[in-house]
Amino acid sequence: MAEKATRELEKMQLQEKAKIKYKEWLKKKRAEESEKKKKEKEKEKEREAELQEKKERSEKIFKEWLHNARNKARPVLNGYGYPHGKSTGYHDGISYPAPAYCNPIPWKPIHVPPPKEDSIITMKNSKRPEYSQSHRSAPMVIYKPPNNLCVGSLCRKQL
Repeated sequence: MAEKATRELEKMQLQEKAKIKYKEWLKKKRAEESEKKKKEKEKEKEREAELQEKKERSEKIFKEWLHNARNKARPVLNGYGYPHGKSTGYHDGISYPAPAYCNPIPWKPIHVPPPKEDSIITMKNSKRPEYSQSHRSAPMVIYKPPNNLCVGSLCRKQL
């Protein structure tokens, strides 16, 4: 009986220790979760602050652009219905609209390197130029119609 009582007492002590350890573990887990939630909230606040700052900056830049766009020089109205900048009230078919865009960089031709030695034209004793093998093309064929073509009554007169 005494042994049973000591065993039950040991079991009770083990259960109490287990409950205490479980409570400590649970406390620790809850503290970690609360810390994690705090960090997430801080990150969310930082994101919102950044978005707000971006929005304010973009609105400021847009207002500056709008202010500058009002003061920007307008193109001369030489388009349809505005010859010499004055409205005629009708479409002028002769005049073209003023160009909306003019390229500030002028056009420059593409540099082509000089031909290689293979394509040099050589002259033989004859006065015709002879091209190198790489540029030789099919011989030119000239088509001559025959002289005996007849159309209708003309054919009888020639015979």
